[in-house]
Amino acid sequence: MPVIKSSKKALKQSIKNQKRNNFFKWVYSEVRRKFEKAIRNNDLETAKSLFYNKKEDWKNVKSWLQSIIDKLAKKNIIHKNNANRKKSKFAAMLKNLETSK
Repeated sequence: MPVIKSSKKALKQSIKNQKRNNFFKWVYSEVRRKFEKAIRNNDLETAKSLFYNKKEDWKNVKSWLQSIIDKLAKKNIIHKNNANRKKSKFAAMLKNLETSK
């Protein structure tokens, strides 16, 4: 345990940031799993709704894959190039599914 006051504060901040980062990573992984499951099941409509930013109701806003990846990059949880690469990969998966139908 830290002894110095500034070290105690830094420890509290790092714990708080870690919880925030873990939450956003968890949300990303949940939506990514749903998206990949929709791709495997050839469910084009579900995959599109999970990928694009379409907010139907402000009271019940779902998190979409593309916006979550942007949030991760904005909050410096992942690098912006990593975010662009992920979005590109998922867009290619969606395009392949569209062309196969």
